[in-house]
Amino acid sequence: MRLNAKFTGFCLVLALAPVAIAQQERGSGHEGHGGMSGIGAQEEPADGATAWAELKETRDAIAKLIERSRLADVHNQAERLAPLGLALSDGAKSLPQEKRKRIEATLRQLPELGKTLDKAGDAGDAEATRRELKRLDGVIALIQAQYPADVLSKVPAPGGATRKPEPSERGPAGDEHGGHMHSAQPLAEVDVAPKATLRVQSGEFKFEPKSITMKAGEPTRLELENEGAIEHALIVAAPDGKGDWIHLHALANATDSGTFQIDQPGTYRVLCTVPGHTEAGMVGELVVR
Repeated sequence: MRLNAKFTGFCLVLALAPVAIAQQERGSGHEGHGGMSGIGAQEEPADGATAWAELKETRDAIAKLIERSRLADVHNQAERLAPLGLALSDGAKSLPQEKRKRIEATLRQLPELGKTLDKAGDAGDAEATRRELKRLDGVIALIQAQYPADVLSKVPAPGGATRKPEPSERGPAGDEHGGHMHSAQPLAEVDVAPKATLRVQSGEFKFEPKSITMKAGEPTRLELENEGAIEHALIVAAPDGKGDWIHLHALANATDSGTFQIDQPGTYRVLCTVPGHTEAGMVGELVVR
């Protein structure tokens, strides 16, 4: 009986061993700080749509951690941004060259965003963490704009809602990219010799200078010099929302310009309405005196 018991026990160990190994393999992924199971526990995304879904989950996980004042736990989510960027870059290889270049230029920001999110979270700086999350939203929106609708359409936008452009972000023809291909002439554009010239430099994601000043009623040449790796626009919407007073659009390392005359004094918002850029903080102001 003693030999039979040992033999039975030995057989039981052999029978349970595969189950234990399988459980160990399933549990080998780490969990985020504070017990939140992580995107980081998953395998590398296999395609663009899967990577996109995981990027959105990572974004929403970071937002929840901020809401719950668990900034120290942002680390495990932030470290996922770099590998997800690589996976999305691989998934973009089938896109047209122009769109692929835009996505690749945008994805190069993800590793640095991961570092700044991690740093802000570790410092317990909620405001800085929220600011970096907005930059991430801008990157996500820009990526989404480059993919065909049928590839990513089933994945919800940040926060679970698809963002619709504000009226001031629509171009004269009503397109959702701010009409940045000059589908209609800007309302304040004039065909006369300018009396002054203003130059604005753009990059990822800022205007320099952030505030510009024009004289009311004076034709002014405005030049947008894009020193960034992706396209940018400079838009000033008409106060009544029925079009754009100023509308410039420059591809990477290019310049767009026009002569504009605004007769109504005031302070007006300047936006880059390429998808995701306003959310990333690419805003400024125009003062007309």
